[in-house]
Amino acid sequence: MSANANGFIVSSELPRSASSAADNVGDATPAPAALTTAPPGAPGAEAQASATPASYDPDESQALAVPPPGVHRQVVRRGDRRFVILDLPRVDEASLNALRATLQDLRPQALAVEIDAQRLEWIGDQESWQALNLIDVLKAKKGTLLNAYLALRIFQKRFGSFDGTEPGDEFRVAIEEARSSGAQPHLVDRDMTITGLRAWRRSPVWMRLMLTLTLTFGSFRRTKARPASEHRDRVARRLKRLELSLPAAKAAFVDERNAHIACRIEAIDAPEVVAVLSTVHADRVADLLQSAPDPHACADTVPAKSLFSRIFPWALSAAIIATFILGFALGDPSTMRQALLTWFVVNAICTALATGAALAHPLTILASALSAPIVSLNPAVGAGMVGGLVQLLVAPPSIKELEQVGDDIARLKGWWQNRLAKIALVFILANLGSTIGTVAALMMFPDLFGS
Repeated sequence: MSANANGFIVSSELPRSASSAADNVGDATPAPAALTTAPPGAPGAEAQASATPASYDPDESQALAVPPPGVHRQVVRRGDRRFVILDLPRVDEASLNALRATLQDLRPQALAVEIDAQRLEWIGDQESWQALNLIDVLKAKKGTLLNAYLALRIFQKRFGSFDGTEPGDEFRVAIEEARSSGAQPHLVDRDMTITGLRAWRRSPVWMRLMLTLTLTFGSFRRTKARPASEHRDRVARRLKRLELSLPAAKAAFVDERNAHIACRIEAIDAPEVVAVLSTVHADRVADLLQSAPDPHACADTVPAKSLFSRIFPWALSAAIIATFILGFALGDPSTMRQALLTWFVVNAICTALATGAALAHPLTILASALSAPIVSLNPAVGAGMVGGLVQLLVAPPSIKELEQVGDDIARLKGWWQNRLAKIALVFILANLGSTIGTVAALMMFPDLFGS
């Protein structure tokens, strides 16, 4: 284990059961494990979430104390170790207070929290985080980190149930209780940058667009708080849909993190560990802890970019440019000049009109229009990318706007009011305008390539 700059322990060693080959000699069968669950109650009777399980022995351990309503608890016993898994099916002020009471009652020797060091830093300092300018983030070369944070936040909002709270509030409360009780918190989630990169690079090229749209639009919706009794079924249904539509993303955001979190919890050197997890991970992590988790799941690796993804955009760009060069070299010069003028004018006008529809800054409209005839020849760079970058430079959104964009774009006018949403709108409409301009220009000179 290692302590980061904030004094939190980030578990890094392998589980004790896998730390030495000698530990496993003559032990082909893992020790029997028992799982005790305090399930959420039926609709209209959420207080049953704290009902005592049948196997509960009130004299056995303080760790088996009955949680108050709003806190779902599972207890895993394996050999001389015990793991208490807590999650909040619905995150609101009442359940956060219930979590505080539960942790105060348990007084854990070791507390595992589903969060990584960078995310904890940003959640713990909301004022500076919300005031942070996106340009400053990019200058600090934390763009990938920011994208991963927002993707994970969107994922949590999509699968969580929040009422007057934000994703990560339950983990912040757990950390605060650990500080006040003197317990050492262990950060057991995988680094969010690694999670984001693994989801992206493991997705086929044609699935990356779907992943982007899912995170940007499909998952950006107003969070509707639901009764805790309905939440687990809703999570299961959404996970099934995610697996069918985006299997690589589901593997990176859910399955791999399940194994990683279980491995990190197993690695904590304490006979009893209390873990505060999200509902998405709690059940599966409890299952994995019943047998010694795979020690390889603790590794933090990012798959390298494929050779195809590195070469294809440039090869395609070169082919398009070469085709134009041959067309101008072998065709009639006056016809080629007219075609070139048509190409530039039609592309520029269509892109300018589309970007103007986004109510973009005048400099954004000008930059998009002038660049469209050139960048439309390169599939790796589009007019939307140029327009979005210029819009970002002239009207950068704050981090607070980034976090509010999900609520803002639920309203039509929010697309034009939120500066981040407007950048996305510029990106989409400028690319659309450039595509229309390209098709229109080619239709106006059908003999360009034939000659």
